[in-house]
Amino acid sequence: MTSREEELKKRKTYLQIAGTACSCCHKSCKEAGVTSLLRCARCKMAHYCSKECQKADFQFHKLFCLAINELYNTEEAWYSCKGMESEWNKRKIYQMQLLGFVLERELTNYERHVWLNQPKCQICFKCPKDLKKLQTLIPCPNCQVVFCCSSDHWEKHRSKHNDLCATYQIMLDCEKIRYQPDQPLWAPEEFDENKSYPPLPRDWNEYFKWRKASQLLQHDSYCRVITNTLSLPLTILAALERFYERDKLHSIDDMVIHIAGANQYELLALMTFEEIMHVLPNIKTLHLVMVGLEMSSMNHGLPLQCCPRCTKENRQRVCSMYPMTYHDFAISLDYSQPHLVVGFNTGLYEDDTELWKPTIKCLLDKNLPCSFTSYSKEEATEDVKLLKEWSAKVLVGAKENKWRSNMPLAEPQEVDKFYYNNYYRTLFQGRVNKEKN
Repeated sequence: MTSREEELKKRKTYLQIAGTACSCCHKSCKEAGVTSLLRCARCKMAHYCSKECQKADFQFHKLFCLAINELYNTEEAWYSCKGMESEWNKRKIYQMQLLGFVLERELTNYERHVWLNQPKCQICFKCPKDLKKLQTLIPCPNCQVVFCCSSDHWEKHRSKHNDLCATYQIMLDCEKIRYQPDQPLWAPEEFDENKSYPPLPRDWNEYFKWRKASQLLQHDSYCRVITNTLSLPLTILAALERFYERDKLHSIDDMVIHIAGANQYELLALMTFEEIMHVLPNIKTLHLVMVGLEMSSMNHGLPLQCCPRCTKENRQRVCSMYPMTYHDFAISLDYSQPHLVVGFNTGLYEDDTELWKPTIKCLLDKNLPCSFTSYSKEEATEDVKLLKEWSAKVLVGAKENKWRSNMPLAEPQEVDKFYYNNYYRTLFQGRVNKEKN
């Protein structure tokens, strides 16, 4: 099994988490030709279309399953949320902490995804564990990922859900494409022969036409999935356009991009970074340096495959990985000055702020051009406030990123709300007080 296939096995889709698709093969009851899915007797969260699928998934499911079972026996973890969304959120966070204690480690992103998105009533926030014996959650017959615990609660929620059910179904259509073995991580092989960049086109539609792929616009979900990965190199290109003059950009032979706080999102999209080379055809070597605590191992200069044309012209892509904070990497012997530092969906103000603070200080001290993105306007605004508190010179603050992903994702801690990768961007470089001196 390839590393990509292993990653797909670890991460569960919304339908798998909802218990309406097999946790191993992704098939629904209808697709598998069965009347109902088998539920894991221990954790009661995983569902399978056959004993064979249950056995095949066991290596990925076992440890988390045991931890969930122990949590079920911890009565204090299942206090009533009293129909309050805020209490439901607090309880989930508390439960994840308890699961971490049982596992003797932090939950992986995959485990967090499962727990945060577990089925619950959209009105009273009860999950299956909270329900009375023989009572079950009732799924929406169309999207199959939104639930209520009773017909009465569905009557209260139906009008709101009817307005959003189509978006849920778009999200699920995108997931079907993403979880295919040959997931489209498309990067066009056409070069920008006329060296027209910068500037970039005005939007995704014009971009696909420019890159001679306008036929993609006829396939909405496929196109949305592609924007989810191409958002990374396009966001980088948009930042380079802001920080460098045209002549400078086209004179760079060896480009170095540092990704701070890198995780699986960037790793699974590695192929698409070649688009930077296709838009900047003078580049001979593109060196991606991924720095983050979620990197599984250290790797120095791993060569990546290039398209036939880049290979023929002896162009190279190289990826290095460092499982550490950026400020620790910056004092290592492997550090070299980048042309740009990017951070995708960083969550500066709400996740690991104390770890980000020395990294931001390091970036400001080195006067490096930086582009950070956020999931939402609210997050981006708070991130900018924090950057300004740390004396960063903000050049573009909390502005909508026209190269954000168009693939909707369900917000796990808010009812019926969606987010998009790289929705807002913030550009900064150096310190404000440097201009005053």
